Amino acid sequence: MKVLLTGFHPFAQHQTNISWQVAKSFPDSATIADPWATLRKRQLDVIQVNVETIELSVDLSGSKVVSELLRNGHKYDAIIHIGLAEKSLQPRIERVAKDLIDMRIEDNSGRKIVSTAISGSGDLSSNIQHQYWKLENFSNEVIFSDDAGEYLCNETLYRTLDTIHNLQIKDKYSRELPCFFLHLPLESNYSISRCQDIVKDCIAHMLYLPVIEVAAALIENDDSFLIAKRSEGDEFANKWEFPGGKLESGETPLTAIEREIMEELTLKVRPINNVGTWHHQLTDKEICLHLIKCQYDGIIDIDNTESLTAHSQLMWHPKNELIDIEWIGSDGSIAQFLQQE
Repeated sequence: MKVLLTGFHPFAQHQTNISWQVAKSFPDSATIADPWATLRKRQLDVIQVNVETIELSVDLSGSKVVSELLRNGHKYDAIIHIGLAEKSLQPRIERVAKDLIDMRIEDNSGRKIVSTAISGSGDLSSNIQHQYWKLENFSNEVIFSDDAGEYLCNETLYRTLDTIHNLQIKDKYSRELPCFFLHLPLESNYSISRCQDIVKDCIAHMLYLPVIEVAAALIENDDSFLIAKRSEGDEFANKWEFPGGKLESGETPLTAIEREIMEELTLKVRPINNVGTWHHQLTDKEICLHLIKCQYDGIIDIDNTESLTAHSQLMWHPKNELIDIEWIGSDGSIAQFLQQE
């Protein structure tokens, strides 16, 4: 697989630019391991990556280099633009490219544009599925940011994303070609080797399909289990599931199910134990679903749907008829397991 890293020339009062120092000293080839290996059902092979690096000029022509390469048919599996954020104390993964140039200083060609749209089509979001990345598992501290500035860094990211979108350039998973901007602090705040480790972590998250951890509640009443129907407009509208949701940063399946059931059903539950874990492969991600047996106090009014946030209906469904339901993903396998049990 082939990854493109770009950095910039020095600009303003800077004699060097850490972005190019990091990019040019990155190895020409690297072995990338699956960052979701502990959650995935099957072990995936490591990926051998060839790395191409380009030093961009700090001017209009530099902001267009990668866009023009893509238009001329150059192929990559991932693109990371790297730049300097001199006032930042930690690396930032930029999630948004603004449709705006507003330069506080001239670029290296003497250009200084104030409050001008790049295309007039609006801001663009980075396409790296960042919502599934667990930054706490990175080798060094890094944060997400929605402000790439209004200088060359933002302009470069915008032009590249705009080209990827307009040409509908895809990766091997048929997703939009992953590309984002990594802002680095001065070398006095973050060493080149630490920044390279972050780049490697980012490449891994871009090249492997993410695994999403989900917790689902097994709530029992006599000979029935509580199930919920997804609302109209949802990706899985009118299909049924055991209620639950995604784990947030730092959560366990047991703590997540308490929060999710309160948010979705306004119901207080007590998690008892993890019944088992099921996996389901989607086009752009894999789901790792933990089924958590829960207890509750009081009465669940399944006819009161006003407080439901993600579902249109609740039902107590007989245990011996579970396989007759139109389920979402792994919930069908869970139903078979429960009926056999």
